[in-house]
Amino acid sequence: MYHNGTVLLSKSLLLIVRFQPCESVRVVVPSVIPHLIHPTAFVSPDAVIGDQVEIGPFAVIESGVTIGDRCRILGHAQVLSGVKLGDECEVWHSAVIGADPQDFKFNRQIHSTVEVGARTVFREHVTVHRGSREGSATRLGEGNYLMCGSHIGHDVQMGDDNVMANQCLLGGEVQVGSKNFFGGGSAFHQFVRVGDLCMVKGLASISQDIPHFVMVAGSNQVRGLNVVGMSRAGFDQKGRQGVKDAFNHIYRSGLNLSQALIAAKEMEWNEEAAKFIEFFNGASPKGICRLG
Repeated sequence: MYHNGTVLLSKSLLLIVRFQPCESVRVVVPSVIPHLIHPTAFVSPDAVIGDQVEIGPFAVIESGVTIGDRCRILGHAQVLSGVKLGDECEVWHSAVIGADPQDFKFNRQIHSTVEVGARTVFREHVTVHRGSREGSATRLGEGNYLMCGSHIGHDVQMGDDNVMANQCLLGGEVQVGSKNFFGGGSAFHQFVRVGDLCMVKGLASISQDIPHFVMVAGSNQVRGLNVVGMSRAGFDQKGRQGVKDAFNHIYRSGLNLSQALIAAKEMEWNEEAAKFIEFFNGASPKGICRLG
């Protein structure tokens, strides 16, 4: 307790108690607890910091940064110019968000950004690079969890609720859907597309597109459907069966991809199966992972 009656109960709760003679004690609790910034942290006065933000020792917050409410920036983390973090994000020790791309042609004078949705977690030593062209952005949706040492290259576009295990690497311009799991040490070549609800085995080497709902291992080898993932995501039996039928049509009908897609147009598919097939119509020049 301080001489004026102020009581510090914890790092996040301050009670101000004023004693008056012959009167009852009055307790004043602030309705909004301000952000907590360690005295050794460097925070630019131009940064926009939300409410109840915790910034740890020796963290760096550069100018042009926006940090949402209730975020945690732990010791030695760096959030660099042009980064926008949604509410309740966490940036753990020594993670660096918003650094320049690893691109020999990159012009450091351009303005580009990193945009991150709410509740995304960057664990220790994660690196995320900003966009490589004027006005471009590396974007991550909500609820993503990036484990230690993961890397997000420039201009990656990622959906929601993805998990990247330790040392997982995404090259520049990779497009990732939602609710995927990437195993530790898996690596994705630049410009690859990944659908939704995919599971990629640890140490996999990916240089071709991964369609929705599949499991992949080794070098671009589809090993089957992520049936458990679909079930947990709420797909009913009819939806799962539709995807199985579409999978067998594309991969096991004996037709090449062009023939299978032409034939698919004359067939009826439920919503989930149609989504699976549509992915193949938008394939990039890198090709699509084959059944292995």
